[in-house]
Amino acid sequence: MISYRIEPADLHGHHFHVTLEVPQPAQRQIVSLPVWIPGSYLVREFSRHLSQLQASQGQRACQIEQLDKCRWAVACIGGAPLRLRYEIYAFDTSVRTAFLDAQRGFFNGTSLCLRVEGRDAEPHRLRVGKLPAGWLVATA
Repeated sequence: MISYRIEPADLHGHHFHVTLEVPQPAQRQIVSLPVWIPGSYLVREFSRHLSQLQASQGQRACQIEQLDKCRWAVACIGGAPLRLRYEIYAFDTSVRTAFLDAQRGFFNGTSLCLRVEGRDAEPHRLRVGKLPAGWLVATA
């Protein structure tokens, strides 16, 4: 199952840390973030907030090639699970993006979760990691 772990990384710097795990990735696995989402008539370019993208299979680092402003290709070997780690800057109070500070955090999956191209129909799991004391989780 494709799985995401999202956790507040830097409350005052407004960064979420995201870990994506992809079982049996393609040899050249493409991942992406959308440029816009339905119901929003603006170009959002969520990828401009993504930084520190790293990929690995076990202890082996994988080469990442940025294909354009919102897509990356990861060179994988064998069927070992692929792990991607990255940070997302979250300082936009729009319900279409993400926000994080010392009082609260929220996100729309389109702004944080890299899409694993070719695997949309598979089950996905999203887990929220360690939260500051007193924070609660709510979903729609």
